Amino acid sequence: MRNKHHPTNILPANAASRDQWLVTGILLAAVCYQALLCLMNTFGIRTSVTIVGLAEALIMLACLPLLLRRLLPGLITIALLAGAYFCMAAIVSGQLNPKTFRDLAIPLCFFWLGCNLGRPELVERALVPIIWVVIGLGLFELLMLDTYTRFFDIFSYYVSTGNLAPITDYVRESKLQLNGTRPEGIGRTLLPGLLGSHRVSSVFLEPVSLGNFATIIAAWGLSRDARDWRKGLFFVSTAVVMIILCDSRFALILLPLMLIARFFLRGAAFNLALLAPFVAIGLVLLIGVTTSEYGDNFTGRIALSGWALLEFDPQLLLAITTPRFYGDMGYAYLIAGFGLPLCLLLWFSLWLQPMPDERGRRFRAFIALYIALILAISGSSLFAFKTSALLWCLLGCLLQNPAPHAIRRTYSGTSNHDISNSGTANPSTLPNFVSPIVALARGKP
Repeated sequence: MRNKHHPTNILPANAASRDQWLVTGILLAAVCYQALLCLMNTFGIRTSVTIVGLAEALIMLACLPLLLRRLLPGLITIALLAGAYFCMAAIVSGQLNPKTFRDLAIPLCFFWLGCNLGRPELVERALVPIIWVVIGLGLFELLMLDTYTRFFDIFSYYVSTGNLAPITDYVRESKLQLNGTRPEGIGRTLLPGLLGSHRVSSVFLEPVSLGNFATIIAAWGLSRDARDWRKGLFFVSTAVVMIILCDSRFALILLPLMLIARFFLRGAAFNLALLAPFVAIGLVLLIGVTTSEYGDNFTGRIALSGWALLEFDPQLLLAITTPRFYGDMGYAYLIAGFGLPLCLLLWFSLWLQPMPDERGRRFRAFIALYIALILAISGSSLFAFKTSALLWCLLGCLLQNPAPHAIRRTYSGTSNHDISNSGTANPSTLPNFVSPIVALARGKP
């Protein structure tokens, strides 16, 4: 464990202020960048999938000042192993899938960012303005939809980026995403009489991502200790508002599960969430075997994932063949893209990280539930930049092992000495790893 009383853990005021502005800007950009691109596209600056990818790359480049404070050998080793595995799979299958590199780069980059920040209070202060921006634009969309769509022509934006076909009849009716309204016969789950069929998407441009963001915010609030219940209540209550606005059925299922875990699990019991994806896959396969017809509901989405997994052969399990498109089949999408061995390596590496307190263990357990369930009903939502970046940054910062800063110490009877910010000059402040594969922090410095 790190020494909380080490002088290098005392962050100078000016350095803390710089970090606060930087992390707030990075996370705000990660959450809102697609709304900005949609605004540009609406006013004639045509967007494409290349521009979206460039925007994501620029946001990750903005992380470099914080990433370079300290290199994480375990994380870098995992990245190299994964890259080698993807290249080997490409040689065998005869086709390189660049999206797998992008999907893995996001969690690795932002987990690294969170680790080097190591101060949950910095990220929490960044969360507050982001939440108000999301809710503010969401209320604007709810109350003045016509005005909102004059600025954010969401349908045209997704057509420009290649995610939707230009269906003329639909464009005349709405400028929202296809899932921006509940179809007739299904209807809204939450407050249908008050809010109608419209599902708010806010800066995310689609209600599904707003629901995922709200779930992550709720997990952050529920992970706080009982003595901090007022601060936790702010995050949970704002998450509930966002869940109602977007009518997220996924969040309605996950939020009660997190509440049950929060009130009935203690200490090492939170590590039971390690089993969540294995239990989820078992249920997905069971529902796939026992269901013969598809329905546009929660059970139908899970059955779809189960049918996809039941068709897997050894080549798909190892990701050494070109997979078909797995739209709403998360486990199939993940395993066919990454390969089962790499998926297991990444999952167990996460659980071998030494969380320093109960709050970190709670949040990791909640995120494990989130991952297990979202993969059962959705394809690539887990890797959506606008929510994934925030999730992994929050998780990394809860390790509470910040990278050292360049500060000045005065020793009694000696002159001042500089302490390097490079992460190499003062080894006692740096995390060591007993295994470069799992990035498991070593004992006391």
